Amino acid sequence: EPLESWRIFFLDRYQELASRMSNPSDPLEAAKLINEDLKQLFGFDPRYYCHPTDQGLTEMLENNLGRCEDMTNIAIYAFRANGLPLTSDYTPHWADTSNNHAWNALITPSGEAIPMMGCEANPGEYSLRPIIAKVYRKTFSINEDNLIFQLKQGEKAPPWLSGKNYCDVTNLYVATHDINLQVDPLFSDEDSFIYLCVFNSGEWKAIHWAELQNGKAKFTKMGTEICYLPMFYREEQLQPATIPFILRADGELDWIEASSIKDDLLLVSVTKKIIQASTDDKIVSSLQKDSEYELFYWNDRWESLGKRTADEKPLKYERVPGTALYWLVQCNSNKEERIFTYENNTQIWW
Repeated sequence: EPLESWRIFFLDRYQELASRMSNPSDPLEAAKLINEDLKQLFGFDPRYYCHPTDQGLTEMLENNLGRCEDMTNIAIYAFRANGLPLTSDYTPHWADTSNNHAWNALITPSGEAIPMMGCEANPGEYSLRPIIAKVYRKTFSINEDNLIFQLKQGEKAPPWLSGKNYCDVTNLYVATHDINLQVDPLFSDEDSFIYLCVFNSGEWKAIHWAELQNGKAKFTKMGTEICYLPMFYREEQLQPATIPFILRADGELDWIEASSIKDDLLLVSVTKKIIQASTDDKIVSSLQKDSEYELFYWNDRWESLGKRTADEKPLKYERVPGTALYWLVQCNSNKEERIFTYENNTQIWW
């Protein structure tokens, strides 16, 4: 964001804060009072996803609206100006829906990080989605363990992972497991790194990285019950390195390999992960009547199984792979639909 002097503004705005507190030494009480004021000062507006940068303070005070990164930034200004340590944590890509997100965490004197959302939800009152692949924290200091410092001269990496100022805090939010991966060395002999990707907004997007040594790689602190695809980054494009898999809560990997074409499917469609959906004809379908849909399955790329026009019932597809990772997409949509597997006549969303 533009460089501005924001500290004086928030020192002046909250100079009477201690007189309003029942315990002036309680950072949690101070945090709640400041955030209640910020709720009146600033709010969310999705149009600001089109803004080319984070806003500076002057612009935020003029607009009174912004995206989630702006909300976390203005909270950081207000909190830090008044001696309250506040972080900006984020996930670059949700693992079970589209888009990304940023939020705050208040650091208590004991070192506990209490999630909150600046201008929206106070510490202890904020709930994140339970399915998260990675959470990173913006830092002032440079983290020399980050990928950017491991790359050889001229070597490229996915943009989100090329930053110097972030650290991994996923295990503070969700249960995690490390993933030990084996890749055919003959297939990867020119690659120094491999990337773990999640499916987001119709694309596989890199969420974490690992160094490759003799075809072996270790991805640390990964969120569970998520579909991942290991990929290489070649000529600034992601290319599949293995088949996709589900990382289970116990740390086991369920690989999803497309099998021979033989089965029939009854399908609905969703744009975010939901509880297992019945395929009984009596369900209320999320398909739009008279709209055309195309079914794909993953076989190193998305391969089409044909198009169907929806009516009131789930779509029926004959002769499809018995096991595969599927994707049912409304033609001319924004490709927000979620991927799924098909088990015991039920769609399982990822």
